[in-house]
Amino acid sequence: MGRSGKASVEGSVLKLAGAGLLIAGCAGFGWCIWRDMAERAEQLKLLERVFVMLKSEVGYSCSSLPDGLLRVGGHMGGALGECLKRAGRQVREESGTTFQKAWKEHMRGYLKQTCLNEGERALVTAFPEYTGFADAGMQLAALEQFAGEMRRAQETAQREAENGKRTILSVSAAGGLLLAILLF
Repeated sequence: MGRSGKASVEGSVLKLAGAGLLIAGCAGFGWCIWRDMAERAEQLKLLERVFVMLKSEVGYSCSSLPDGLLRVGGHMGGALGECLKRAGRQVREESGTTFQKAWKEHMRGYLKQTCLNEGERALVTAFPEYTGFADAGMQLAALEQFAGEMRRAQETAQREAENGKRTILSVSAAGGLLLAILLF
């Protein structure tokens, strides 16, 4: 085989390798998008669990919301647990600090680390609007309503992740194939 034939084969191999890498890269990008969707559903499930546990603390242990946050935060651990404990401590230790102010201040920092969309973040930061009832029964009903809102958001995110998996992965791989065809 002559020098030009060998260079042609090497060029074809490089183009084929480049096309393969392009397709794999696009498919990997699609996988990352799907992974974030699945992670969002898991984060919402964790938040739902927090509100169910908080309802239990307030209802059965007769704890105040700040005390409930401290206990639930201790059970949860991780960044979310620390966030809950900081908010609970701030309300208990700093006179004049409202539950709403401490919740929004600490939750906003935590929520920036999540995959939640703006509507879900707004729902979580709106939690104090569901609190503040003098009647214990009304407070429990409000906490249960909020936990239900979180459950619906989690179920929606879970369905979106399940339904979007094949679509996202196939479109991203097909996009990579199309780019490979157009470029080479």
